[in-house]
Amino acid sequence: MGLRSGLALTALLAIFGASSASAQQAPEIEKNQKAVKGAWKTAAGSCDAPYFKAVEDNKTVRGEAGLKITVVNSGMTVNGTFILAGAREGQIVNPMTDKMIFLLEPQDDGKLHIIPLGDPVTGWPEAVLELCPGSR
Repeated sequence: MGLRSGLALTALLAIFGASSASAQQAPEIEKNQKAVKGAWKTAAGSCDAPYFKAVEDNKTVRGEAGLKITVVNSGMTVNGTFILAGAREGQIVNPMTDKMIFLLEPQDDGKLHIIPLGDPVTGWPEAVLELCPGSR
């Protein structure tokens, strides 16, 4: 009886602890969604073929809140998940391998700074992106 009670208590704490963490992250998730959603272009790019798109909510393989993203550069398309909150906040990870591809940093002036860090984009340059009008 004592073992079952202990297991039940542990399970309840795990559930309520996770709920509490999610509730604490909710404002951060919302802020990052607002900052990143839409279609984005480089200064020399075009909104007809945006460099970066984030429009659909998603979760990582670890269950972290995210946005499904697409990045296109020099004819190469890379899909990933932008992590909205938690320890890996700001990373764009490969949805299959869960490894970091990019680091994304929203700027105070409404722009995005994207830094390629992992395969298959290690040779790509960093870019500062501007929001395409009407893309949100």
